[in-house]
Amino acid sequence: MTTFAAINLKELKEHESFKSLEEMDKSIYQYIDHIRHDVPQSVIDVLLCLGRASLRCIGLSFMKQSTMGNMTGYSRNTINKALKTLESLGIVDSVRTQTKSGRPSVKVMRILPFCLETLHQKITSTESNKPNGDNELNLIDEFEPILTESKKHLKEDSIQDNIDEIPFEQLDYSFTPKNIVDEAFIRTAKPFFSAAKIFELWGIVKNVMKQRKLKIVSKDVIENVNVAFKTTVFMYKANRIKKSFKNYFFGVLDSMLATVKRKEAIENGMNDIVFYNWLN
Repeated sequence: MTTFAAINLKELKEHESFKSLEEMDKSIYQYIDHIRHDVPQSVIDVLLCLGRASLRCIGLSFMKQSTMGNMTGYSRNTINKALKTLESLGIVDSVRTQTKSGRPSVKVMRILPFCLETLHQKITSTESNKPNGDNELNLIDEFEPILTESKKHLKEDSIQDNIDEIPFEQLDYSFTPKNIVDEAFIRTAKPFFSAAKIFELWGIVKNVMKQRKLKIVSKDVIENVNVAFKTTVFMYKANRIKKSFKNYFFGVLDSMLATVKRKEAIENGMNDIVFYNWLN
């Protein structure tokens, strides 16, 4: 059990980040709602663990990493990575405590109040430092990106002065390039995702099509794509997805487009259909 005798609690109370437990809980679940698609489950579990351990001084957790590991079942290395992720996203920071005599004491983790603008900035900054924007985007690393003009050229036009002020993630579905993403898929995905996410998910579609050697987005293909997307949304809402939304969508879609390819091969009278490798 953590002891508080050596810590100056009166001084520490000044670092409390919330006025009530209800306020802290609201921020925690707002964070979870916005990051759950983009981080491992361990990050969510560690954040919840910090919340449960931040009751005496609201928002401040004295819990050791080893204790977090015992409570969550994760290794100390995983706990450490999760804490670093939370810090990099601006969800938590650390406070160096002092004893009553003024000497340095333990480091305390502090949950910060939810701020959507700060979170988006942190996520954008974190993703920009990754080769593919997200570790999970290895699935679509061969998808050809849109080439954009440099900021220097954009700023020459006064009409476009505000373009750098609006984060990419805040563009609504209507900005999704219809010359790249099928309109039927945009209509299906628009209630749930912004243009950035729709474009990202379409990259997964193109990658699966390439693996299954499907060159045309036929009516049969897009119908199965939309069914795969709706299935993934349903399973996510039912809390049945253990990994990430994108990986689950990839798996369902791959299975469904394998069936489309098999049907296409039969209709084309493939002579060696019996020996076709459907797993690749």
